[in-house]
Amino acid sequence: MPDLEFTERPQLDRSILVMAFAGWSDASDAATRAVRYIAHSYGARRFAWIDPEEFFDFTQLRPTVSVERERRRVISWPTSDFYYWRNPSETGRDVVMLIGIEPHLRWRRFASLVSEVVEASNVQITLTLGALLDAVPHSRPARVMATASAEDLGEGFEAIKLPGSRYEGPTGILSVVMELMSRRRVPCVSIWGRAPHYLQVRPNPQVTLAILREAQQFLPLKLDFKDLEKASAEFLQGLTKALEGQDQVLEYVKQLEARYDSEVAPSPGVPQSGPETQALITELEQFLRRRSGGDQGDINRG
Repeated sequence: MPDLEFTERPQLDRSILVMAFAGWSDASDAATRAVRYIAHSYGARRFAWIDPEEFFDFTQLRPTVSVERERRRVISWPTSDFYYWRNPSETGRDVVMLIGIEPHLRWRRFASLVSEVVEASNVQITLTLGALLDAVPHSRPARVMATASAEDLGEGFEAIKLPGSRYEGPTGILSVVMELMSRRRVPCVSIWGRAPHYLQVRPNPQVTLAILREAQQFLPLKLDFKDLEKASAEFLQGLTKALEGQDQVLEYVKQLEARYDSEVAPSPGVPQSGPETQALITELEQFLRRRSGGDQGDINRG
C-alpha cells in the first residue's frame, strides 16, 4: 500500500491549505477542532489520506476497535486526512484542509507527502493552526499569536502584514512542513491560540473560536460562529461554577487577569514567562497536586 492514497484528484484553483495536528501542538484540541469546524461549515469532501504504517509507533498511539452490525469487529487506525472545498465563484480560491495526528517517525518523509498534495492541489498559501498552554486566564477572551514566513503573502492578502516568528527551541511537525513549504516558495501563516495551562480541558471552545476568528481573514467563505459563541459562554459558566470556593485558584486567576489587562497586545512567537509568573505556575501546580482526585477532576473537566 502506498504511503499517500487519493480517492479522487479534484482540479483546484489557487488553493489555501489549512492544517492542524493533534498532539504536541494542539492544547485542549483547539487547533484540530478549528480545522474540523471549517471542514464541516464548508461541507468539505475527503479526497486523500496518509497511511499511518510507516509513521506511528502503535504501542504509543494504539488503534481502536469497535463492534458493528452482526458482531463485525472493525479496527480504526490513526490517519491524516485531506479534504477539499471548491469555491462556486470562478474567481474565488478553493480550500484544502488537513486534519491529522503528529507522527512519531519519519517526519521529513511525512512532510514530503503533504507537499505532494500541496502541488497536486495548486496550493498557494498555507495556514498552520496550533494551540499551546500558557499563563492566561480563562475569564478573558482567548488570544492568538500570528506570524508569517514571508512579508508578501500573495494576491488578495497584500493588506495583511504579520511579523516573522522569533521562537527558538523544540518544535513539531508543523514547523517541518512549513520549512518545506517555504523552500518551495509557498507562503506560510502560523496561528496559535493560548489556552489556560491550569485547566487543560478538552475541548476548549474559547480558544477554538479565537483561532477561527484570526483565520477568517484568509478564508474565502465567511464562517458562522453562533454555535461556537454559545458553546464558549456555556463553557465559561461551567468553569465559574466548578471554581466556586477554590480561593487559591481564584487568586491565581486574578493575578493572571491583571497581567492580561496590562498587556497592550500579545507579542508574536511563543510567549516568555518571567520569574514571577513561573513562581505562580509552580505554586498553583503544587496546590492542584495536593487536592483530592475527585476535586481536581472537576476542574480539569470544566
